[in-house]
Amino acid sequence: MGQKSRVRLYLDWDNLIVDCWPVIKTDSRTQYTSTLELFTSAGLVPTMYIYNSTNSETFSFRLNENGTFWRVNVPRGNITIRQDSAPVDQWYVEFSMLHGFSMFSTKGSFLDTLKGTLLDVAREPILQWTIGEELTRRSVNRLLSKVRTLKHSQSPCASDVAVMAPLFYPDSHNGVILSVTRSAFTSQARWFNATRSLCSLINSVCVSGCQGISIVDVMLTNCHLFLLTNRGLFISQDLLSPVTGTLNFTMLFLPSLAQMDYTATTIWFSPQCVTDSIYYDDDMISLISNEGQGDSLHSRCVYSDYPFTRWLLCHASTANLKLYKNHRYLSFLHDRHQHTGLLLSHTEEKGARISVFGANDTNINEFNHETKFPPFTIDFIPRGIFLLDNHVILYGSEVWSSTDRGSTFNWVFSLVGDMVVKAVSSVLIKVVVFYTELGHVYLMKSGLYRFVRLNVTTPAESTLLFDHMGILMDIKMNPKAVSGFSYTIIDIESLIEEHEMGFDSPLALQYTTADTVYLHEAAPIPELHVTPPDSPPALMPNQSDIKIASSFSRGHIGKLIYYRAGGSVMITQVFQQHYLTNFVGVVTAYILEPIKAASLKNEPMYHCDLLVKKVDALGHMVQLHLDETEDIKVCPHFNSSHVGKTAVAPGYSSYLITGVLPEIGAVAQSTMPELIQPNTRHNSGKWLLFDSSGLDSWGMKEGPCRHSMQSLDELKRNALVQINVREELTFTFKAFMSDHSLILQYQKKFMRVVLTNPLAMRVTAKHSWDKTNNHMLTLTAYSHLCKKATTTVTVFIPEASMLCTSASFTFTIQNSCPEGLAIVFLLSKPISDHDWVYGHPLDDLDRERLYDLPINYRPPSHLGIMIPTSDNIYNADPSQLCPREHYPISKNTGRYVQCSEKKAAKDCDCTDALRVSPLAINSDCRQRVLRLIFPVVNYNITLFLRRAKHKDEPLRSPYFVTVTEVNNRTNWRVTGTHATPTMEKMREFLKGSLNNTLYNPKGLQISLYGSELFHFRISVIHGVVLCDLQEEVQLFVAEPPLAFPTQFLVSNMAAVTLGILMLLAFLLHHNGVTIPSLSSIKFFRLKRKAIVTPANPDEKQD
Repeated sequence: MGQKSRVRLYLDWDNLIVDCWPVIKTDSRTQYTSTLELFTSAGLVPTMYIYNSTNSETFSFRLNENGTFWRVNVPRGNITIRQDSAPVDQWYVEFSMLHGFSMFSTKGSFLDTLKGTLLDVAREPILQWTIGEELTRRSVNRLLSKVRTLKHSQSPCASDVAVMAPLFYPDSHNGVILSVTRSAFTSQARWFNATRSLCSLINSVCVSGCQGISIVDVMLTNCHLFLLTNRGLFISQDLLSPVTGTLNFTMLFLPSLAQMDYTATTIWFSPQCVTDSIYYDDDMISLISNEGQGDSLHSRCVYSDYPFTRWLLCHASTANLKLYKNHRYLSFLHDRHQHTGLLLSHTEEKGARISVFGANDTNINEFNHETKFPPFTIDFIPRGIFLLDNHVILYGSEVWSSTDRGSTFNWVFSLVGDMVVKAVSSVLIKVVVFYTELGHVYLMKSGLYRFVRLNVTTPAESTLLFDHMGILMDIKMNPKAVSGFSYTIIDIESLIEEHEMGFDSPLALQYTTADTVYLHEAAPIPELHVTPPDSPPALMPNQSDIKIASSFSRGHIGKLIYYRAGGSVMITQVFQQHYLTNFVGVVTAYILEPIKAASLKNEPMYHCDLLVKKVDALGHMVQLHLDETEDIKVCPHFNSSHVGKTAVAPGYSSYLITGVLPEIGAVAQSTMPELIQPNTRHNSGKWLLFDSSGLDSWGMKEGPCRHSMQSLDELKRNALVQINVREELTFTFKAFMSDHSLILQYQKKFMRVVLTNPLAMRVTAKHSWDKTNNHMLTLTAYSHLCKKATTTVTVFIPEASMLCTSASFTFTIQNSCPEGLAIVFLLSKPISDHDWVYGHPLDDLDRERLYDLPINYRPPSHLGIMIPTSDNIYNADPSQLCPREHYPISKNTGRYVQCSEKKAAKDCDCTDALRVSPLAINSDCRQRVLRLIFPVVNYNITLFLRRAKHKDEPLRSPYFVTVTEVNNRTNWRVTGTHATPTMEKMREFLKGSLNNTLYNPKGLQISLYGSELFHFRISVIHGVVLCDLQEEVQLFVAEPPLAFPTQFLVSNMAAVTLGILMLLAFLLHHNGVTIPSLSSIKFFRLKRKAIVTPANPDEKQD
C-alpha cells in the first residue's frame, strides 16, 4: 500500500467527521444523487471500522441532507472517554461498502477496502509539548544544506509520531535542532531549537559552557524524551504531566560517566507500547561508552528504568571480569517479557558473547551479577542487539537470531566487506529491516530464519522508518518540501519477488515420489576430469576429503528453486549435513513445475541402457556404462560436457557424474548407495540426464504465497489480550494451502508456536484437522500467577513464502487487570439510573426507597449527631450555608471536591452519572441515597464481578474483601459472612499485614445501629487481581428512635411527673379536700356575675 492509497485521520477534542464521495462515472448531478439514494435505500452504505490492539468499533455513514455525499459524525466519547495525556495505541481504520465480507472486496473496485490510521492528537504525549523555541520554515531551510545524517525515534504506541534530529557537519555549530511529526514526515512537521534550554543547564554546572553543542542521538520512550548530546545526556520531564507547555529537561550527572566522550556513547532502548501504568517501569534505557583501545580501554555501561531517577552499572558475569581483561561493552537491552538483561560484550580472549542476566529477587528491574545460563559465544564482532517479538537478533557483519531469548542462536546471513549498522521494524507486518554502512537493505520476517536483500540503496544522509501502516520509507531532508523532508516509498513486496540467489554447488536430483524430490548438494567440481582408460578405478576423484559447509540453511525452507531449462520445486526440509562424505547437504522439495531433462535430440544416449557398477564395496563411487539395445546397436560415449550432470532413474539412486572414462563410460557419485545392486541396469526410457552443475543451471528465489492462516476467534493481529488471574482463554487458528494445485499431505502440521515467556502463564497447544484436512491449532492460556507478566505468542507457518501476508499471527497475552473489571453492589430489586435521579420508587409497603439528602449534608460522627467531622459533603451547594457547624471541629472539616472553587451548585458540572455514583470522590453531586427503616439488622450486601462483554458473576472466594466506613462511623458491624477454611487461613496469613478484618463476599451482611447516612467502602484484598477493586455502598437509616440520652430523659421525666401528680391527688383526698369536678369547673366559669349601679335620686330614702 502506498501513501496515496492510505487515509490519515486525526482525533482532537471535537467530533470525528468523515465525508465520503463515491466515484460514479456520470456528468449529471441528478443522476449522481439518484445513484447515491439508490445505494442508501438498498443498505449499501460505507462503514468505518476502527480498531487497535485492545478495542474495535464500527460506525455507519449516512446520506447528507442534500444527498450529495455520505457522512459519519462520531462523538469523541464514542471512541474514547479518556482525556488525559497518556500513551495511546494508534487506531487503524478501514472503510468498506461490505463490512465483514472481505471475500467480495476487489482491488481497485468500488467494493475495495480503503485503509488508514486514526491518531488521537489530543492525548499523544509528545505532541502536547513545545521542545524549546519553535522555528519558522525559512529558518529551517538555511540549515538543511549542512545536514550530514538523520537520527529519529518513533513513539512506541504511534509509529506515525516521531522525533527527528538532524546531525550537522562538525564545523556548522547549529546546536540541537529537532522536528516532531504526526504523519511520519509525509506532511508538515514542527521544528524546534532546544539549544538555549539545554545550554542553560550546562552553564549552571560547567565553566566551559556549551559552545559547539550538537546532538548525538535521540530516544523517545512511552513517558520521556532523551537527548544524547556531545555535552551529556538530557532527560525530559514526564511527558504525561497534566501541565503542558515548554518541555523541561534535566541533565544527567553520574560519577561513572564523568569525563566521558559522549560522541562515542550509544543509547539503547527496546520500544514497546505500554498503555497500562503498572508496566511503565518496563521502559529501560542503557548508555554505553567505549574510549581507547587495548590497555587504555575504558568501557562503561549504565542502565535505568522508569522514572529514570536511579542508575545502575551494567556488569558482565563475575567470573568473566576476573578471567578476562579489556572487557568492552557493546549493547545492553532489557527483555521485558522475561525480565532479563541482554548484555553484548567483547573480550580479546573470548571474542564477542551475549550474556543473559536474571532479575534480582528484591527488585525485578535490577539484575544479578551471574548469568541465567552460559553465555553464547560468536566469532564475529556484532554492532548491537535487536528485539522483534520472539526473536533476539544480533547484527553486525553477520546476523544471528534466537527464539529462546538468548540461550542459543542460529546464523541467518553474512556480509562481506559490509556491516549492518541499524535495524528498524514494523509492529503491523512483523518484519525487521537492516541497513548497512554501504546503504544496502536486508529484510527478515518474524518467525522465519529467511532473509532477502532489497534491491535499493539508501544514501548516508537519509534514514529508514516504517509508518504505522507498515510502509517502509526512506526519509531525507528537502528544502523544497513543506515539511522540510521528502520520502521515498520502498515497495517491499515487489523487491522480495525480484530477489534472486544461487550457489555454484552442483545439485544431484533424485525422485522420491512423483511429486517430491531430494536435491543432494555436492562440493563444487573444481575442473573437468578425464581419466585415462588404464587408470585403476580407485583413483577416480571424489570429494571425500573436502570439508565444505552446506550452502542451504533453515531459512531456505519455503524458497523456490528453479531450473534454467525449466521447472521449479519448493524446499520443504533442509539438512545441512549429509551421511555421505561426497555430499555436504540435502533438501527435500515439492515439485511445482515439472523439471525438464535434456531432450532426446541433445542426448541420443537415452536409447541405450544404463549399467551401474560399484567402484567401492559401499557403492559411494560408481561407473556408468552405456549398453546397446534393440533400437540402437552403437551407443554414444560420455564426454566432458556430461561432467556435473546427474543421471536420474526414478525409484533408484541418482548418479552425479564427476569424471569421464574415454570410450568406456563415466565416474559418478551415488546419492543413495543402498539402492544400488552389484550390477544395476536401467532400461532405455527409464533414466534421464539433468543439468544442475552450477550457478547458471539453477537459481533460488522467494516463491509465491501458497499458504494462508486465519484466526477463528476474530482476533486481530498484534492484539493485546488482557487475561485475569485464574482466567482461561482459548484461541483457534486454521492453516491451509491456498494453492489447491498442490497435493496436500494427509494431516500435515503446518503451524508452529513460539512464546516469548513460557513461564508467564500456562499455554497448551492441541493439533487437529477438520474434514477437509485443514490444520487446526487450539491454544489454551491459563493465568495461574498473580503478578504482572507478558508473553507474545507467534503462530506461523515455517515453510510459507515471505510474500504471504497471512502466514503468521502474533498477539500478546498480558497478565493484568482487564479493561472494565470492577465489583458492583446490586439491589435485589434494581433501581434504574433515571429513577435514581428523577423518579420516586416505592417498596412493597409503598414507602419511599430513596432519601433526598439536605443541601451540604454531612453524616453524624461518634461525637454526636450534631457534630459532623467527615470531610465528605453530600449534595453540595457552595452558595448556601453548611448545617450543623456549631463546633470548631465541624467548622474545620468538610471539603468540596467537584464544587471546589465554585460559587453555586450549577457551576459544579454535576452530570446524571455523577449523581448516581456512590464514590466518595463524587459525593458533592450525590443527592439521593438508598433509604432503610430502622432497625437494620443483617442487611445483605450482594456483590458481583463485572467485566466488559462478560456476564456479571457473583463475587466469591478467593476475592476476599475488607469493609470500612468512609466517614469513620463506628456504630455498625459485619454480622454475616460465609466462613470457609480458606478464609480462616487467609485471615491468619494476613493478620500481620492487613489492618482490617477479612471477609468472604459470599453471604456478607451488615447491621447498622445508628441513624442517617452510612458510607461503606468494600475492597478486594491485594494479591487476588492486579488492580484495586473497590465498591462503595451508601445507606440511609430513617425513622430511628430518639437518640441517646433524649429518649432516656423524656421517659424518666414523664415517669416523675406522673408520680408527682399521683402524690398530690392522694394528699388532697387524704385531707378531705374535694377535688373539683369538670362540671363544677364549667359551672363556675358560666355563673352570672353581680352588677353594681348608682342609686336612683327619685327613690325615697328609708
